Amino acid sequence: MLDTSYILGRGSVKDTYNLLGDGIRKLVRALAAIAAQKPKFWAGEHGLERYFGSSLKGEAGIDWDDPEAREAFLQGVVADADRLLMVARAKATEKLPADEPLRQRVHEAAVGCLCSC
Repeated sequence: MLDTSYILGRGSVKDTYNLLGDGIRKLVRALAAIAAQKPKFWAGEHGLERYFGSSLKGEAGIDWDDPEAREAFLQGVVADADRLLMVARAKATEKLPADEPLRQRVHEAAVGCLCSC
């Protein structure tokens, strides 16, 4: 068994990138349900397809030894999360009644996404 806790890059255990990616995927799934679409399709329409690839970090194509590249990548992920939270707020509050189960699902997913941020 190999402990990868202190490895930077693709081999790390759940780090900030992966936690944010998990939160984004969960919220995309909830919003896709409102739109009655498959999550990958909904994500593609909203410029979030990279969160549904085989590996967010593996497909990033950055130099993981470069702190500036890692920071820029992280800033992009956080910006996607912020943008997605705005979409969730608009979709859940404008289109769903308060007692709608999908509204609660979006709310829980948004809270999860925020906790990841």
